[in-house]
Amino acid sequence: MKFGTAGVPISCEDRSSLAGISCVKALGLDAFELEFVHGCRMKESVAAECGEAAKRNGIVLSAHASYYLNLLSNEPPKHAKTVKEILTTAFILNAAGGDRLVFHAGFFMGMEHDASYGRMKKELKSLADSIRKDGSNVHLAPETTGKPSQFGSVEDLYILAEEIGYDHIRPTIDWAHVHARDNGRIKGKQDYVSILEMIERRVGKEGLKTLHCHLASINFTPKGERNHLTMDHDVPPFRPLAEALHEFKCDGVIISESPNIEKDALYMKGIFEKTGKS
Repeated sequence: MKFGTAGVPISCEDRSSLAGISCVKALGLDAFELEFVHGCRMKESVAAECGEAAKRNGIVLSAHASYYLNLLSNEPPKHAKTVKEILTTAFILNAAGGDRLVFHAGFFMGMEHDASYGRMKKELKSLADSIRKDGSNVHLAPETTGKPSQFGSVEDLYILAEEIGYDHIRPTIDWAHVHARDNGRIKGKQDYVSILEMIERRVGKEGLKTLHCHLASINFTPKGERNHLTMDHDVPPFRPLAEALHEFKCDGVIISESPNIEKDALYMKGIFEKTGKS
């Protein structure tokens, strides 16, 4: 597994994404998620520079699209803006040579589960087709969401990946969101094992070899997530996840979304490496 930060490390004086890539390398990390959470405004030329820096430093690039997206919106302007923002971010990520485009897919907006699932499947397939027609290598990576009012359970996302095709849809597992969405779902290793077994059933061993994860500790209520916490809170517990990932011979990326992103990315990398030796 590779470990990295959601955006520029706190310790990096230059706050540009380009500098952030060099910073994560200097810290001993190996992944960097470009943060476009308020909209993608990066120029193609800058994206290409980021891609060159990532390649030079052996850093895996991904991107997080705007928070303000909803593929299930019934308001045409909001829906059109969502589609445009996803495709724009995919174009920039592809220019940088990155792979996973992470985004929150939408809110139920009063829709029943089956209706929302059917519509989301149609929306994601259309987006995936558009991206491939543009010759892009980017994979759509809808993220598990932390509130039951949002579309994005881990089960729904991997069923979508199975039905649309894992070549097009490769979900992002935010383990803290999975935990909070189901009001404290993850108690120990077996809960992680159950999810990894489900992934293998749905998309095969390739799904386990190409995981894209987010992680921080989390504060939550019965209504879902409230805010991210540093990893010393250990909610959900990390060591059992590291053990399960080794047991299933998983590979991929874990991005720290902790309030102290680089410190906790390094903490997770250290625990993961120690667990693999035990």
